[in-house]
Amino acid sequence: MSTPRAASPQLGAVSVATVVEGAPGLTSVPFGSNSVQHGTAVFEGIRSHAGPGGPLLFRLDDHIDRLLASAAALGIEHPYGKDELRRMIVGATAATGLADTYVRPVLYTPEARLGVDLARFAFRFGAETWAAPGTGTPAGPGIRLTVSPWARPSPRTFPTGVKATGNYAVSALAKTRAAEAGYDDAVQLDPHTGRVAEATIANVFAVRSGRLVTPWTRESLLPGITRDTVLRLAEDLGVDTGEEPLTVDDLAGADELFLTGTALGLVPVAYFENRELPPERPMFDRLDRAYRDCVGGRVPARPGWLTPVVR
Repeated sequence: MSTPRAASPQLGAVSVATVVEGAPGLTSVPFGSNSVQHGTAVFEGIRSHAGPGGPLLFRLDDHIDRLLASAAALGIEHPYGKDELRRMIVGATAATGLADTYVRPVLYTPEARLGVDLARFAFRFGAETWAAPGTGTPAGPGIRLTVSPWARPSPRTFPTGVKATGNYAVSALAKTRAAEAGYDDAVQLDPHTGRVAEATIANVFAVRSGRLVTPWTRESLLPGITRDTVLRLAEDLGVDTGEEPLTVDDLAGADELFLTGTALGLVPVAYFENRELPPERPMFDRLDRAYRDCVGGRVPARPGWLTPVVR
């Protein structure tokens, strides 16, 4: 492709803090750790944003609930309750001294033993944090999106709602192939229906004739918390929304396309395959503004969505 790939907002190249079971400081994981060797860990990604009175973690309890659900689905046993996890994640965020961060809480095992019976391993908590773009960061010109030859894993193979580190090798494979072809990201399809599931680490939204649609959860996708946030904000704005089956042709004919994910929020698509989308993005601009105002505490949020970080 002759046109260079778009630059997307980036997280900090180096993490700014590590917290393990509430104790700040650098840590190391043995090379032989089962989580390193087999990808046997579950994780979340949570954003904090600068608010009027200090940093605000967005939808912290929802992320903790999903972390606990992921652990339970894989049979991972651990000693942590929701209140303790909340305290440690807030502490990890506060330890950075920054307002705009990306926090990666993980339940992992440091035990250097082989085997895949997860009930036989002791799991512990750790959190890594990175500097991240603030809510004032503009969306940019948009990214290039292609269709990956690699489908999503079947729900018969792995539960789609679980965020496990090992499962992200599938996303890495699709992303790497897309980057080699000159794209920024790739849409992965459901292995059974051939319809649109999600991008490599983000959910997909399309706008057609003023209507906002995203693939329904019957496809092999992880229904993200940012995805849910956008759907709720759109309803609050009176936007006609739908969760329904989407084909590649539906994306190719869309007026607007964008991706959603915790790390980078809402990301517009400028090119789908070789088609250039219109530079005007009225729906995206409206929702992006509503999202950034919400996570930054500039407008009232739903109960439980914003958690202040006390330093």
